Amino acid sequence: MADSEEICQGQGHGLFLPLFGPSENKWNNTLRVFLYLFGLLYCFMGVAATSDVFMAAIEKITSKKRRVLDKEMKKKVTVQMWNPTVANLTLMALGSSAPEILLNVIFIFADGYFQEGLGPSTIVGSAAFNLFCISAVCVVAIPAGEARYIKEMQVYCVTAFFSIFAYIWLLFILMVISPNIVEVWEGVLTFLFFPVLVTVAYLADRGYFTKSSQSNDKRGHVLSDDMSKEELAALEKSIRARHGGPQLTEQQVLWLIEAEYQAPRSRAMYRVGAIRGMTGGRRLERIRTMDSMYNVLPTVGTWDDRDDVSRKNLAVVEFMTHRYTVLESQSMFSLPVIRRGNVETTAIVSFRTREGSAKPAIDYGHVEGEVEFKPGETLKAIDIPIVDDSTFEQEEEFYVELFLEDTNATSTVLGEGFVTVVIIDDDLPGVLSFEASDITVQEATSDVRLPIRVQRKGGGSGRVTCRVSTEEMTAVNTLDFEPLDGEELVFEPGQMSATVEVVIKAKGRYENTEQFRVIIRDATGGATFDPSGDGGAECCITYVTIVADVSAKERIDKIMSALRVNWDRASLGTSNWCDQFRTALLVNGGDVDEDESIGISDYILHVINVPWKLLCALVPPTDFADGWACFGASLLLIGLVTAVIGDMAGLMGCCMFGPGNDGLTALTFVALGTSLPDTFASKTAAQHDPYADASIGNITGSNSVNVFLGLGLPWMAAAIYWAAAGPNAKWLTLYAHRDFAQDFLGGALVVEDPGLGSSVAVFTVCAFICMGVLLLRRKYCGGELGGPRPQAIATSCFFVLLWLTFVILYVVMK
Repeated sequence: MADSEEICQGQGHGLFLPLFGPSENKWNNTLRVFLYLFGLLYCFMGVAATSDVFMAAIEKITSKKRRVLDKEMKKKVTVQMWNPTVANLTLMALGSSAPEILLNVIFIFADGYFQEGLGPSTIVGSAAFNLFCISAVCVVAIPAGEARYIKEMQVYCVTAFFSIFAYIWLLFILMVISPNIVEVWEGVLTFLFFPVLVTVAYLADRGYFTKSSQSNDKRGHVLSDDMSKEELAALEKSIRARHGGPQLTEQQVLWLIEAEYQAPRSRAMYRVGAIRGMTGGRRLERIRTMDSMYNVLPTVGTWDDRDDVSRKNLAVVEFMTHRYTVLESQSMFSLPVIRRGNVETTAIVSFRTREGSAKPAIDYGHVEGEVEFKPGETLKAIDIPIVDDSTFEQEEEFYVELFLEDTNATSTVLGEGFVTVVIIDDDLPGVLSFEASDITVQEATSDVRLPIRVQRKGGGSGRVTCRVSTEEMTAVNTLDFEPLDGEELVFEPGQMSATVEVVIKAKGRYENTEQFRVIIRDATGGATFDPSGDGGAECCITYVTIVADVSAKERIDKIMSALRVNWDRASLGTSNWCDQFRTALLVNGGDVDEDESIGISDYILHVINVPWKLLCALVPPTDFADGWACFGASLLLIGLVTAVIGDMAGLMGCCMFGPGNDGLTALTFVALGTSLPDTFASKTAAQHDPYADASIGNITGSNSVNVFLGLGLPWMAAAIYWAAAGPNAKWLTLYAHRDFAQDFLGGALVVEDPGLGSSVAVFTVCAFICMGVLLLRRKYCGGELGGPRPQAIATSCFFVLLWLTFVILYVVMK
């Protein structure tokens, strides 16, 4: 850019624009505004297209797996190479915020280490749009009656703190410590906050800030932090004495302990479950965890104290406690009823069962009648039949109530007259696993069908299913084996094994081996996977290794034995590159279902975006170098498009708002355009993900990374440059006479934007309000997203109002 003239005036210019040189600045101003606005919108489409390729590379990189030896289990297991939190705060955050970050990085270096107003204001404006507008969209995107809450709350609290701290830190270094000057230590410290953020968030994800470190990774079945083994042994003995003695399995004892003695679920979980139950939404899975819903409490009578009962000479009839649990295998359950107070007379009360989630005749036998206490009797029992079937079910409950038929009775009153009976199903559907964790198959002269046996252990009740799929490692789909994609494997009641077949392709091998994974997941009918196995509780994995036919080795030795090339990958890479251009040239990428039609809008959007699609097709496919080649090439491409956006935004803002208003352009048009892909992505995540982490939980982390990386990196480099090189003629002309620069005449990075400090201050205040509202929604609406429709709409409108307030106050204060 020219030293003394704006980009839209005289001899002013940017990195690439004006396209027609200084003569373009003489065109009609209205025409220029229209052309630049159209060009800016078109560039936003380009940066969205290139960002998609960039995110595909990041997904390839961060989803990489490896096999490691688990020392405790003494076997190899599959683990993700990237911790999800670290991936979200590094590559994922860079992917979603690359345009904003690169805009500041590119222009601070291109302008000779002078800070222009577009970059910082874009980062602040993008943070405001992300937090306020994307949150507003996500809150109302949830179907009516459903709610989404942030699951990893510890990580969210860390990123939320840093997202507020980052902008408070900007206020201090730009307005308090050294106004309008970024010193070397300030720039370095700003950048170093980035690894600090990643480290602290990682520690929070691993559970180091809880009472027991890494509790999420090695969570035991305990009821309290200080329970000893002796206490647990006594508790087990009590359970066995009341529920069937030594014939109970360890798993059954565990279920009973969890059902009777653990703390109830939180109010938020109850609220979400109730709303979804009433509206027919997605049900919360009933799991036996440390926060399960059952807790036995001492019974409390209807009278405040027992002395009062004795003084009135009344008989109080009641249940011993308000909740019982019973195993489905028990054919009869005896429900105790006690009498206290006056035991010298006859007392009669009526009883009846009432259905809940357990149904009469299906889960239990309905009974009703009377309980008669003769003089001196204090304990009676109500016998209730329990129906045992072969189908696995979740816990179900029914109720038993006491009532007085004779309303004129004055000698007998009811105490705890209502009890909940929970039926725990001990018909185990079994644990699914592969018969072998590693399978080796020798290549044949023709394609062979490899049978892989899946076994069912620990129970065989009910019909269960799972999905079988394959996953590439060194072996490649269609070249080395025929892929499976979610085929259903069925186990009928009592069936303890099933077989799935994978076709091994005969392509000719010398001594190389190829390997791929076979995965079973999505078990139904109550079946589970062994949490200690490869894949954990979510799935089970076996590895198939294809080895060469040893009889063919002598023949192959005669053919170019020195040439060792992985032909599979070479062939796949060429195919993928061709597919990229094919996808770029065809409407909807050529992927249209038979029952779908291509509309006019599809053709229009395709024609408009063909240039960007072809440009993106030049990027190496994600399979090359495990995604890193695509990562580097797409990052350069985003930088190129971002540089054009910077010039285009500067021209449009200068023509529309007048010279010196880069900040206003950045806060509105640029921030909105670069954040639109994130808006649609977050909306989709909010609708399809069971939690809010992927939609709004990552906003705070992204906003923090924008400051620490997008501002910290270029500010650190520029501050060091000015401290080492000293001021040049342009710096002395611009700042030597300014009051704020008198203590830095040896050269320093100047960040002077009349509206930047005020916009950061306004954003910080509004961010506190926004996060406070989300916190209140978590408490009172069942989650940060969704919930009751009126509150969701009101919250969304309020968040949009916060964004408008932020923009308006920036304009007013500037």
